[in-house]
Amino acid sequence: MRGERISLEFTGSDETAYALAASPDFAKDGICFAATSAGLFRSTDCGKCWQLLRITDEPVYQLATTALAVSPAFAQDRTVFVAVKGGVLRSSDGGDTWFAAKFPAPPPLFTTLIISPNFARDGLMLAGSMEDGVFSSTDRGVTWQPWNFGLFDLGVLSLAASPHMQEDETIIAGTETGLYRSTNGGRAWRESGFPSEYAPILSLAYTAYEERTLLFAGTEDNGLFVSCDGGSSWDRTAADTLPGSVNQLQILYQSDANVEVYALSEDGVSRSRDTGQNWDYLLQTEVPATAILVPDPGGEAMFLGLLGKGIVQYQL
Repeated sequence: MRGERISLEFTGSDETAYALAASPDFAKDGICFAATSAGLFRSTDCGKCWQLLRITDEPVYQLATTALAVSPAFAQDRTVFVAVKGGVLRSSDGGDTWFAAKFPAPPPLFTTLIISPNFARDGLMLAGSMEDGVFSSTDRGVTWQPWNFGLFDLGVLSLAASPHMQEDETIIAGTETGLYRSTNGGRAWRESGFPSEYAPILSLAYTAYEERTLLFAGTEDNGLFVSCDGGSSWDRTAADTLPGSVNQLQILYQSDANVEVYALSEDGVSRSRDTGQNWDYLLQTEVPATAILVPDPGGEAMFLGLLGKGIVQYQL
């Protein structure tokens, strides 16, 4: 697999990308974003060139950005969200201008952002934080409130929304000590059947294909788990390929019968082309990997964030 390093023209020394996201219409518009320790970057030419976006009016605007989410209806609403220390910023014009939402002091440290698959109708967003649990917005990120009833571990590391959100209102939260499930859009939580001895849960991913719904959970030290019943029961998968950390997960829909799953570990990337049944180790990275993006199901490009090394592009 061939790799090509991409320069993001960071100020100062090499920086780290914490999250990568692309427009759902990437094949047409070529737009993708990188949340990094130097700020938020955008590319409009399929990742060839990147621009540091001004997300605040302060003279020094290179705020570290820790999480990122792009609207599933980006082609129509041009909406992007990014987390910074103490807040979530919203853009409705593809990243040109930004608006900050207010949060109570002390400022939360956000770890993850997710958007409802039904965002065009319900306007629902959730943000996970290190010490303050889950915050929710039902007005497209304008106002936020904590939704932590039943969430006994406020160290939220990952979130995932059900593909059938409109019908089941299911949200999953991975924490330092286990996994929680909400069946009312995040307003109340209950512990799931995930074995707590395998926590923390660093990454989550939902997929629905044919008539099945699968939920994947990546752990800090114990590999990857899969549930076929929405999180009530779990089985370990890919034990040989993914024996340790699974930092991020990405689902790609090739067709109803062909779903690819990418798993990012500290030392590389693994891929399943049959919805998690069989796995191949794709590549080993020179330094710990911090973010992954395969922006186009029909394309050949994969972007990886590397610790202190910016972003590298690989040809699949």
